[in-house]
Amino acid sequence: MLKAVLLSTAALALAATTTVAFAAPADVALSKGGAMTVFQGKPVLKGLEKFTPPPKKSVIFSTLGSGNNYDSGEGWTVANPGAVGFQQWVAFAITPTSNVTATEIAVAAGYVEGANSVTVELLSDNGGVPGSVLEKKTVKNLQTFGDCCAVAVDKLKSGVALTAGTTYWVAEMLPNKKQADTWDAWNLSSSNTNSGQAATNTGSGWGATELEYGAFAVYGN
Repeated sequence: MLKAVLLSTAALALAATTTVAFAAPADVALSKGGAMTVFQGKPVLKGLEKFTPPPKKSVIFSTLGSGNNYDSGEGWTVANPGAVGFQQWVAFAITPTSNVTATEIAVAAGYVEGANSVTVELLSDNGGVPGSVLEKKTVKNLQTFGDCCAVAVDKLKSGVALTAGTTYWVAEMLPNKKQADTWDAWNLSSSNTNSGQAATNTGSGWGATELEYGAFAVYGN
């Protein structure tokens, strides 16, 4: 059952008006309006050999479950028009409780079709929506949406200083030309099913909203 969320005016308009014509992969579908991507088959569990999370003391923010698990059956659509007929990029806010240096970001990004990649960005805040880019990395060869539970990892080369009580944003985006036909999904968290401060970009800039948390973690020291 799809989760109830409070969407921005732009997202609501998109959900109400978008008609999507595309050839979806087997067992994958869009929710009405396309805001979410849903896997209707049987999830395949895979190992996490490529990702060992840092020690717990280095967790700045996390919605990843035990063993880095997440909801492999539902996620926020992250796509461009060439894939599904519309754009939707998604970001979630974090606010550190102490001065820290972010060194690594892990996001639950599932690949559906098109160029197999996602761009992970850490951004400043601009009046309640994502602002300037502090760090970004395009991660390739994502796990297929519906499988569990690998993550896309961005290791920040020199680290990014974060100030206590200041809002920052973690985003899954598709800004590259090679991603024009990409369709990904930001898998929902299985451990934190609350809604949090979020933003969506449907082609006209970021709009503030509240969404059920996607699974991700920010680590640092």
